Amino acid sequence: MTQWFFRAPGEALSLADLLERLAPDALAAARSALGDGRLTVAGRTVRDERAPVSAGAAVRFSGADGEEPEARADTWVALVPDFPWPSVALDAVASATLRLRVTARRGAVSQVRVEAPDLTGDAVLATCAALGAPVLGDVRRGGVLVKGGLRLLPSEPAASLAWPDEIALRGDDSDPPVLRVSAATARALARGHPWVVRDAETGDTGALLSGSLVRLEAPRHGPAGLARIEAGGRVAARLWTPPTERPRSVEARVHDALSRRKRLLGSNATDALRLVHGEADGLPGLAIDRLGSLVRVLRSGRVADRIWRRAVDAVLGETGGSLGSEPVVVQVAAWPRPQPGRFESVVLESGDPATLRGWDGQRFRVRENGLEFWVDPGLGDPFRPRPGVGLFLDQRENRARLRRAARGRWLNLFAHTGAFSAALLAGGAEHVTSVDLSAAYLRWLAANLERNGVAADAHQSVRQDGRRFLEALQPGERFDGIVLDPPTAAAAGRRYWSVRRDLAPLVERALSQLAPGGRLLVARNDRGGARGFERLVRAAATRSGVSLKRVQPAPPGADFPRLSGFPEGDAFAALDVVRA
Repeated sequence: MTQWFFRAPGEALSLADLLERLAPDALAAARSALGDGRLTVAGRTVRDERAPVSAGAAVRFSGADGEEPEARADTWVALVPDFPWPSVALDAVASATLRLRVTARRGAVSQVRVEAPDLTGDAVLATCAALGAPVLGDVRRGGVLVKGGLRLLPSEPAASLAWPDEIALRGDDSDPPVLRVSAATARALARGHPWVVRDAETGDTGALLSGSLVRLEAPRHGPAGLARIEAGGRVAARLWTPPTERPRSVEARVHDALSRRKRLLGSNATDALRLVHGEADGLPGLAIDRLGSLVRVLRSGRVADRIWRRAVDAVLGETGGSLGSEPVVVQVAAWPRPQPGRFESVVLESGDPATLRGWDGQRFRVRENGLEFWVDPGLGDPFRPRPGVGLFLDQRENRARLRRAARGRWLNLFAHTGAFSAALLAGGAEHVTSVDLSAAYLRWLAANLERNGVAADAHQSVRQDGRRFLEALQPGERFDGIVLDPPTAAAAGRRYWSVRRDLAPLVERALSQLAPGGRLLVARNDRGGARGFERLVRAAATRSGVSLKRVQPAPPGADFPRLSGFPEGDAFAALDVVRA
C-alpha cells in the first residue's frame, strides 16, 4: 500500500476540484479511501467530495501502489518551495555524489538542478523531500498539488519547467493566519520564553512559508501574540510581538538595537562587535556582526527568511559611512542541516572582499581595543559550516577586564586563536603559555601575536589537549592567572571532551595551580550552563583545598544582551574567580 501525502495549493478549493488534479492511479486510490473513511484533510476524516479544503491543508490517504517516475538521467530540473542553500552536495545517493543547485527563484519557489550519474526521478523526489523541499506536485512526500502536476523533468541544460500560477505556500504578513498553540505554550510565552515548541496541540505549520507571520491563539487563553514560522524541527515558531505590545517594524527594531550600542559604534579602537543579537533585540533567529567594513549576517533559523534583508538594509542606512562607501555583506546559514552533506552556507551578498583591511584571499584584520586580530568570514570555503570567524566577539569585555589586571605568568587553555593571550601581554603580563590541540589555531595565534608586536620570549605555544597539559604540571607550579574557556564538546584524540562531564575536575585542577591572589576566568558555553555554575566552582575549590577570595559574574558586553527567561539565547556563562 502506498501512503499518499500532499498539500493543497495556496487557494481554497473543494475536495473534488483538488482531487481532479491527481494522476489516474492516485485519483482512484483517493476516491476509494474517501468511501472507506481513510482520507483526512488537515487531520480530520472527510467523506464528502464537496468538503472545502483550506489553502495549504495536508491531505493524506492510503491506497494501491502507484507509478513513480522510473526514467533515468544524469541531470534533472525541479521546482520546490523556496530552497535556502545555493547548492548542496550529498554522498552515497545512487552510489554517487548528488549535487543540487538553485538556478532560479520566483517568489516562494526555487528551480533546482540535480546532477548525478544515472539518477532516477524517484531518487530526486526522495532527496528533495529529505532536504525539506518536496517537489511541487509530489503527492507521496508532501509536495504542493499545483496545476499541471509534478514539476520534475529529465533535462538538458536549456530545459525549464512551467512555474505555477497560484501561490504554492502562504505567507501574507498583512493578514497573518492563526496558529493554534497549547495553553502550556501560551504560559511559557507569557513567562518570557520566545519559542513555540511543538507539542500535540500545535497547529500545522507545513502550509506556511518560513519566516511568515502568524497570530498565536491558545484555548481559554485567547491571543498569545504574533510569531514568525520556523521550518521543521522542534521549534514551530518564534515570538515576534507579545500580546501586550504594539507591533514594531524591522527597521524600528534595528534602530533600537543600534541605539543600545551607540558607545561601541563610536569607538575608533574597536570595529568588531555585534549589531543585532537575535531574540534579545527583537529579531529572532538573526545576528548581525560588524567586522571592520564587513557586515556578517548569521542566520540561526529560517525564521529570519523574510526579515534579514530588510534588517541589513536598515543597518547600512543607520551606520552611514562608518562602514565605508561599499561595505562587504556576507550571509551565513547556521541552522542544523536536514541530513549529512556539504551545504553551501556562506554567501557573498555584496561588496568586494579585496577592500577589507589586510585581505589575503581568506582572512583580514579587525580592531579590538587597539589590538588587531585576523578573522576569517568563510568565503574561502563556503561549504564548511562555521558560525565563528576566529574571534569570539562575546568575550571582548572579559579580554579587556583581564588586560587591566594582567601581571606575572598566565596560562591560556583552549587558547583558540590567542585573543586572550594578546590582550594579557598587551596589559603587562610577563609571560603567557597558550595551549590548544589545533595546529591551525596555533598558527593563527602566532599571526595575531606577531601583528600586535609580542616579544618571542614573552609567549609559548603548546600543542596539547588542555586537560593533559594540566595533568602533567608539577603540583607546585603556579600561575598568576588562568583562562579556561573550553568548547562545549570536542574530540581530543581518544578522549572526548564534554563540558557537562569534564568541566568540574578541570576547574578543580586549575584552581590548585593558581598562586595566592591568582585569578581564574572560567566560561561555559552550553545552554542553561549558568544554573549551578558558581556552585560547581565553589565545590571544585573545596575539593582542591583552595580558599576563594571572590567569585563574581563575568558576562559578555552590552552588544550581547540577555533576554530574561531565555537561557538558549545567552552567549555564555563566565565567572571571574580570585584565589585567597
